Amino acid sequence: MKDKEPVKLGVIAGAGDLPVVLTQEAKRMGRQPIVISITRDADDQLSSLVPEFFHISVGQVRKIINTLVETDARELVIIGKVSKDILFKPMYLDTKAIRILSKLKDKSDSSIFEAIAAEIESAGIKLIDQRAYLKKLLPQKGVMTKRKPSNDQWRDIEYGMDLARKIAELGIGQTVVVRDQIPLAIEAIEGTDEAIHRGGKLCSKGGVVVAKAASQNHDFRFDVPTIGPDTIDNLLESGAAVLAMESEKAFLLDAEETVQKANKAKISLVVV
Repeated sequence: MKDKEPVKLGVIAGAGDLPVVLTQEAKRMGRQPIVISITRDADDQLSSLVPEFFHISVGQVRKIINTLVETDARELVIIGKVSKDILFKPMYLDTKAIRILSKLKDKSDSSIFEAIAAEIESAGIKLIDQRAYLKKLLPQKGVMTKRKPSNDQWRDIEYGMDLARKIAELGIGQTVVVRDQIPLAIEAIEGTDEAIHRGGKLCSKGGVVVAKAASQNHDFRFDVPTIGPDTIDNLLESGAAVLAMESEKAFLLDAEETVQKANKAKISLVVV
């Protein structure tokens, strides 16, 4: 009897380590990944992991979908950092991308993602939650570091998480920086790291609390809030004392290294 062929999993890979981790885990789970890199910063390791690897600009939506169909991808994961500044560079968009954007009521993440999902699934490809392959990156509730937040910092965590959820609900960003229940920085298109640096500069006495959250109806098929070792470096440079994230709704990349760095920097890492 002929062995059953593995399900082909399309992986649209942005920047960062997550596409590599997911591809490795998908292979371990018996999938056959087909990787389409949409960033210039593609990891060399990623191309070496799979026999079918393509590099296509993020704005070439028609070519991306056609490649997935032609390679018989039945499922698809979109993962990794993708800069939204492509929206300001129409010369990089194909006619399908332009048509999708022209029909949107706004350019919020949720509107863009829903439209892209509809195009992908109309081609017979199932778009799936990133967490399906990366459950091991979801930390449990608790304080993960030796240093625990002070009572004042716990109040800032509660305030910051509530504010971050509201900001995420509006489709603005996922990260806020607070001190003494005063908002110092709100993440927008610039990304988490820049928001952290901005908040740190506005509080010379340091000790800021950084909170990262997802909206109630967040679409985890397109994005899972993520922190890792580099996040701790940015927190240290900005004089941050605490980083708070949500259980089951955020990835902790390279957990052991991240916690070690946080301990060395005397930064509290809290999962709520």
